[in-house]
Amino acid sequence: AAFSPDETKLYFQVSFFNGFFEYDIATDKITRTKTLPKSPGVSDDRTTFVNDSRHHGLTMKPDGTKLCIAGTMDDYATVVDRATLQEGPLVPVSKPYWSTVSGDGKSCVVSESGADQVTVIDFATGKKTLSVPVGDHPQRVRVAQVPAGWTGTSAR
Repeated sequence: AAFSPDETKLYFQVSFFNGFFEYDIATDKITRTKTLPKSPGVSDDRTTFVNDSRHHGLTMKPDGTKLCIAGTMDDYATVVDRATLQEGPLVPVSKPYWSTVSGDGKSCVVSESGADQVTVIDFATGKKTLSVPVGDHPQRVRVAQVPAGWTGTSAR
């Protein structure tokens, strides 16, 4: 789930649905529903869904203009324009499990649990800019900064 910067709207995914909802906090109502494409050949058998989720992972660009959606069972991620809910290119990724925003706010970072890597997608173009191998089955992605020269040890 992700709140709009002014905290008037909530965007969220639910199990077994290939898309997301927009919820208006003030009126306590779902105001829009976005259904995203299903990949050909993907079963609608819910017992095959990873963690009981068709899509799992949603984040928002800090200025509130774009959403980044991880389509777990459909093997893609996409950037969605928040004003129109139009999705951008479907970026092929293998079992995307999570999405978050890069430190500079310009990209979406998606974990690919099926490919043991994380992939960076540019919010402006909706296209993949980089994939980095990270080890076995990445799930939740957190972005952090490490000071230059940090060695992981502390003086006591």
